[in-house]
Amino acid sequence: MKDPVILVASLLPEQGFCGVQTHARAVSGFARSQGYEVRLAEPYQVSRWIRKLPSLVTQTLKKFDPEKAVLWHRAFALRFLSARLRKHLRELEGRQVVIYAQDPLSARAALALRREGYDFRVVAVLHFNISEAYEHQLNGHTREGGLLWRSLMRIEQEVLPQLDKVIFVSDAMRRIVLARNPDMGGVEQAVITNFLEHEVDQPANVAPRADLISIGTLEPRKNQGYLLHVLAEAKRLGHRYSLTLAGDGPSRKEWEALAMQLGVADQVEFLGYVSGASRLLPGHRAYVHAARMESFGIVLVEAMSCGLPVFAPPVGGIPEVFDDGVEGTLWPLDNAQICAEKLIAVLEDQGTWQTISHAARQRYLARFSPNVLGRRWVGMLTGTDS
Repeated sequence: MKDPVILVASLLPEQGFCGVQTHARAVSGFARSQGYEVRLAEPYQVSRWIRKLPSLVTQTLKKFDPEKAVLWHRAFALRFLSARLRKHLRELEGRQVVIYAQDPLSARAALALRREGYDFRVVAVLHFNISEAYEHQLNGHTREGGLLWRSLMRIEQEVLPQLDKVIFVSDAMRRIVLARNPDMGGVEQAVITNFLEHEVDQPANVAPRADLISIGTLEPRKNQGYLLHVLAEAKRLGHRYSLTLAGDGPSRKEWEALAMQLGVADQVEFLGYVSGASRLLPGHRAYVHAARMESFGIVLVEAMSCGLPVFAPPVGGIPEVFDDGVEGTLWPLDNAQICAEKLIAVLEDQGTWQTISHAARQRYLARFSPNVLGRRWVGMLTGTDS
């Protein structure tokens, strides 16, 4: 019997730098390297002329009602995605197929086609932090109990119990999702961490850029402003560290003003959006993170792959990435002085820094490298895992 075809279903186009896109490419690329046929179905594959009117309506609605704009966009994305999935399934008639859904709405499209008589398994990965409703609430698209919020929660509750398998990227997210969806207790589940699409190049003798680096969208959830308070506290304690912030977003002006207010503006470099920002990691001494919630945190793994000690809060799936005091340090989000003291203790002791740096690299190789995790992901999707 031929290996099953992996049909990836996503609301997003293949190319892009968000976690869903890089994850789908990483898994697809590894599966292809193992000889599997992998196809992608997404709404943007439909003719742009067909998508033009719904897109114009979405853009117009955004100006007056962002919540309804998202709902309208999702309604047409569901229709377009269903059409693409149906096309692939017709072409693959007689073949064993597993649809790998990247979100609950994509999984909903797959389940509807199965009711039409198509035969396949549906496996979904849940990338979101807390819930899709929570993420849209943070972005200002909805409020708790709002129209979009209720729609997202309803789809999750209807879809997840019908799936053949659900994969979580951290055990923390698994517990959170199960607590609000007890009906999915009978669904096969797995926890597998994300892995890198491309390993970070580590050029020899790279010139130092700064002491610290943080990569991510500048937004309230990522909370980079807190890192500026840590810098200020370290400076007050007699240690002046430089920080690279790679990323852009709605909070940039606020963070720039805060850096001036705290007297650390000359220690911070705001790079804006940088394509392939992970290549900046070599040349820094540590990775610092202050997100208020993180389902996993792939950038922490990128940092560890370069031997950077990681400083991050114990939220979401972060404690599953490294052990406190071994490959990095867990720090609080409500006491910048304690964070500064933890930072100083590592950066000012070369022996401690070298030990943590070596441990970070070794943990990456043993637990997070593509060769290790790629096999697990493909095995879970195709049912060949032991």
